[in-house]
Amino acid sequence: MSTLLSALQPLLNLDPVRWGGLPDATEAQFDALFGPTDERIDTVLGVYPASRTRYRHDGAAKGLLMWARDGIAVMVQTVKPPDQAVLGELPEPDAVLAHEILVPGAYAHEYLYCATGLVLTVARAFRGGMPDRIVRCRGIKPLDRVEAFGPAYYQAFEDRIQWAGLDAGVEHT
Repeated sequence: MSTLLSALQPLLNLDPVRWGGLPDATEAQFDALFGPTDERIDTVLGVYPASRTRYRHDGAAKGLLMWARDGIAVMVQTVKPPDQAVLGELPEPDAVLAHEILVPGAYAHEYLYCATGLVLTVARAFRGGMPDRIVRCRGIKPLDRVEAFGPAYYQAFEDRIQWAGLDAGVEHT
């Protein structure tokens, strides 16, 4: 079994408790490991351009999304998120950040675990009585401090400025 596959196995098994961080890897290594991809697009990760590739896999995670810059993998995400029960098995996160995505009926916090490079998006329902649920499970390289999870990986949703709807030729102050 390849070193890359060994490192990815905890996420492929939806076992983020055992995740140890994204190893140094290239897009070519991911392509060789998972075979032909059904999707590769140019996108943004944090505030910087990246490519995103979707890989199929028969494991519990149903596949991985992988973001790369200059051909180097910088983040992976399971297609299917793990069960919220894993939250009870993990230590307290190093940081709980503002949401990066919108989840209907919920506020989604980003739980950051620096030592293992684990980032969980946990949705907390606006109405009480609903359990928290994990809606995204992502892995990056381990970080030595919370501040390292900056614009290369993350941009809070409320920090995005959208200029849609502005009329051309109308002066705005």
